[in-house]
Amino acid sequence: MLKEQFFSILKEFSELTGADLSPDEQTGAVVFIVDDDIVVNLRYMEDSDTVLIFCPVIDFGEFSAPDAGAKSLSLLELTDISGRCGSVTLALDSDAHLVLAMDRRSALTISSLDALAGWIEITTEAVRSVRQSLADNFPAAEDA
Repeated sequence: MLKEQFFSILKEFSELTGADLSPDEQTGAVVFIVDDDIVVNLRYMEDSDTVLIFCPVIDFGEFSAPDAGAKSLSLLELTDISGRCGSVTLALDSDAHLVLAMDRRSALTISSLDALAGWIEITTEAVRSVRQSLADNFPAAEDA
């Protein structure tokens, strides 16, 4: 029942935005882009009736780079970007290359279009905040 409710709300969101938000047949993830620069992934976890949202934030770069240690410490300070951004946390992907902003919620809490849209906005705001913080503290070599 919760799965049907979630996908019904997702369909409503799809109609509102005009985007095709159908789950990928292989992964089950729904992938779409916000503001031309933030990739949002939603995945319904049937075993726990939860929904996972995750967005790539940045490519971490090489672990042997001169700024890797400082960048790691900076990310640790941002790991739990609670408060204004809810319970979004930062993690590395399975290959330890991409920094991801992610959150997981019970499907019970996503009971309306407003709840889904708000959750997506909180997560995209977290992505923007982390990108800005890293851009301020670690400008690209060509910008320095």
